[in-house]
Amino acid sequence: MSVTLRVVFFGNSQSAFSNRLFAPLLDAPCELAGVVDVPPAKRQSTNPVTATGLLSFVDSARARGTPAFEPPDPNAPDFAGTLAALAPDVFLAAGYMFLLKPTVLSLRRIVAANFHASLLPAYRGKHPVFWALRNGERQAGLTAHVMDPRFDTGDILYQVRVRTRKRDTVSTLYDRIIEKSVPLVPRLIADAAQGTLRRTPQPKTGVSYFSSVSEEDFHLDWTCAAETLRRWIQTSPGECWRVMAGRRVCFMDAEVIRYRGAATPGQLLRLGRFSATLATGKDALVVRWARPEGESKRPLARLCAELGLKVGDVLE
Repeated sequence: MSVTLRVVFFGNSQSAFSNRLFAPLLDAPCELAGVVDVPPAKRQSTNPVTATGLLSFVDSARARGTPAFEPPDPNAPDFAGTLAALAPDVFLAAGYMFLLKPTVLSLRRIVAANFHASLLPAYRGKHPVFWALRNGERQAGLTAHVMDPRFDTGDILYQVRVRTRKRDTVSTLYDRIIEKSVPLVPRLIADAAQGTLRRTPQPKTGVSYFSSVSEEDFHLDWTCAAETLRRWIQTSPGECWRVMAGRRVCFMDAEVIRYRGAATPGQLLRLGRFSATLATGKDALVVRWARPEGESKRPLARLCAELGLKVGDVLE
């Protein structure tokens, strides 16, 4: 006789990753016992909900009468008691920002599984897709793994691989990873119900860990190679910045051109009708669109003219 498993989902309601991986649970052969969101202050994401019509998992759960929680500390004794009362068989987490401690992990009957958007053991920790793109990885992906008392170190259940592309942003790469990973959700429920989950210890080699993204991570360093700067800007369009004539300016796009002349990194080499060409540590960077802080975007060449910058000037 088949048993309907009771599932508690943990996620971040402002993350497209969490919401899209939650959606298959609504049609999976399981009972959604509850959902757990991070508190509002923790809901930052490098892949935020921007698509119109993407309902948060909290709203979806409440619409079905499923209890939703946002504890400031999911390991607090009172919340552990709340979880125990839900009689969970499976914990399923995607994009949840807290580490669950052994007392809480022990409350599930079968498995506590986390969906982490990297090829573990590489890129453990926060914002793995952002860091993989920033570092120029040729492959990314997702690992469904057993949760243990440390971040992203538990046994591997499933893994999918996705090739990165030169034009990828965090959102476009996440889209392909999620699309390939969605079928793993009902598969995990079925394997948990049938007792056919296979656990594989993570390799001891290839381990890396990354933490939160800070404002300084978006500060462009003109001494870097043009390809590195292009990749940073492409990964997070409109977030990478530099000060120009005393004003903070974010860059929206970039292309690399070969340049072997003598120039100071950050020097304006050419001003076209729309674009500006900048010297870097290796080759040069052509930027068409930029956005001064608090203003709308416009061609970088026009912005340079507004700021009184000319060919030969060096950006701060």
